[in-house]
Amino acid sequence: MNHWLILPILMPAILGAVLVIAARHDIVLSRVFSVLSAGLLLAVALVLLAMASDGSVRVYALGNWVAPFGIVLVLDRLAALMLVLTATLGLGVLLYAINGWDERGKHFHPLFQFQLMGLNGAFLTGDFFNLFVFFEILLIASYGLMVHGGGGLRVKAGVQYVVTNLVGSSLFLIAVGLIYSVTGTLNMADLALKVPQVPAGDQALLQTGAVLLL
Repeated sequence: MNHWLILPILMPAILGAVLVIAARHDIVLSRVFSVLSAGLLLAVALVLLAMASDGSVRVYALGNWVAPFGIVLVLDRLAALMLVLTATLGLGVLLYAINGWDERGKHFHPLFQFQLMGLNGAFLTGDFFNLFVFFEILLIASYGLMVHGGGGLRVKAGVQYVVTNLVGSSLFLIAVGLIYSVTGTLNMADLALKVPQVPAGDQALLQTGAVLLL
C-alpha cells in the first residue's frame, strides 16, 4: 500500500491541530510552520502527479478495509492535478497573508490548514459520504476565514455565506441519502457497477439524487 496518498490529508490535519494547541500565540512560529508545510505539501502533490502520470489509478484503503465497506482514497491524473493546483494556490495565498493579513486574528493559520485538508480530502476520496465530510471540514474552516479580523461588513457577508452553504450542504446530504437508499452503496466505483442494475421503479429517486448533487 502506498502511503503517499494519505499525506495531503494528514499533513495539514496534524499541523492545524499543532497550531491550535501550541503555536497560536506566536505568529512568527505559526508563519514558519505554515509556509514550510505548504512547501512540503506542494512537493508531495508533485510526487503524486508523477505517480499518476502513467494513467494508472491508485487506491489507498484506510485500515486495510476494502471498498465498498472501508474508506478509500483514489488517485488518478485529475485528482493529482487538483492537488498540485490546490498546493500551488495555497502557498501563494499564504505568502501573501504573512505580510500582515494573518495578524488580524489568531486562528488564521490553523483554519487555513484545515481548509487545505478538506480540499485535498475532497479530491482524493472515493465515496460520497466522505466527500460530504471533507466538504464540511473545508466549509467550516472557510466560515472562520470569512469573518477573520471581524468588522460589521465581514460578519454580515459571513452570515450570508453560511446560510447559502447550509442550504447546499442539506441538499447534498439529501442526495446522498437518496442514492444510498436506491443502490445500497456510496462508493463511487461500486456505484458505477450498481447504477445500471437499479430497477425502473427506483430510477426517479436515483435521478433526483443525481440532480441534487449538482
